[in-house]
Amino acid sequence: MLAQGEKVREFEQKFADYIGTKHAVAVSNGTAALHIALIAMGLRPRDQALTSAFTFFSSASTIVLCGAVPRFSDVDERTMNIDPEKMNLNKCKIVIPVHLHGHPADMDPIMEKARKEGALVLEDAAQAHGAEYRGRKVGSMGDAAIFSFYPTKNMTTGEGGMITTNDEEIAEKARILRDQGQKSKYIHWGIGFNYRMTEINAAIGLVQLRKLDSMNKRRETIARIYSEELNIRGIRIPYVAPWAKHAWHLYPLMTDARKRDEIVDRLNAVGVMARKPYPMPVQEQEAMKMLNDPERNYLAVLFDKVEFERTPVAEKLTKEVFYIPIHPSMSDEDVNYVVDSVKSVLKQIS
Repeated sequence: MLAQGEKVREFEQKFADYIGTKHAVAVSNGTAALHIALIAMGLRPRDQALTSAFTFFSSASTIVLCGAVPRFSDVDERTMNIDPEKMNLNKCKIVIPVHLHGHPADMDPIMEKARKEGALVLEDAAQAHGAEYRGRKVGSMGDAAIFSFYPTKNMTTGEGGMITTNDEEIAEKARILRDQGQKSKYIHWGIGFNYRMTEINAAIGLVQLRKLDSMNKRRETIARIYSEELNIRGIRIPYVAPWAKHAWHLYPLMTDARKRDEIVDRLNAVGVMARKPYPMPVQEQEAMKMLNDPERNYLAVLFDKVEFERTPVAEKLTKEVFYIPIHPSMSDEDVNYVVDSVKSVLKQIS
């Protein structure tokens, strides 16, 4: 069988064991995981859900795909994740903290505030396979969590995603939703999607999962070299909270916004694949500003014109952050070349 079969079930079980949850539900990609997790958790048209202003678009677009209104929270400048003190959960059914770059969000106060406000928590761990918060794997603390296995992630299935949860009802609904709403062959309980993972993807995932800790260890080694060598004038190395085990999906540096683009351009000119982050907070994207436009959003009939609050820290990060390469296949020679190139470029433009 090439469709969803024994390899998918084995991958689900082993991934659940790794994360420390009762259930794992494999799907076709990380966006699909977000979409059906939100539906399985009860997000419905005209509900509201909160997520980070500094994240990939799908953390918010999947809220819209449920017909719900996205809201955005500003972030902590050091971790670049949702700042629990800035979260406004009024009328929000779900909050989606993102473990950005592989650094865990500060989950204890997020969970405490969500419970107090009656909101569910969906962890977006698309960039954080193997990261830990106070000794607990990310993806095991919220009501549910999602992971992406896109080719650039810490582990890949070629393309794929996973939902983890300890909630039997959420898991069962997610399994039905991913498979055209079927409870059994050709028996459709509800309206669902073709979000299944294939056996081929799952087979790749099983091998990748066995290698994940060793690949993350190499990422950690590279990050340690970068942080030791690049703790210099002109840039700021990434902060790691004392309660965090970082997965180092990305290595973000910060610099003066007036120099950032030139630094990135010069690094690329010498063969270092530096890049900039998201160009603006998510709510500043034109698509988010025009949710009631049927040309841009097929669910526009559900939306009035939405006004979003500004998120100044997220806005600052979009202008000051840049990334340098970090990947387990990098050799020591590669790492040293990146370090020397960054130092050289900073001297050139200082």
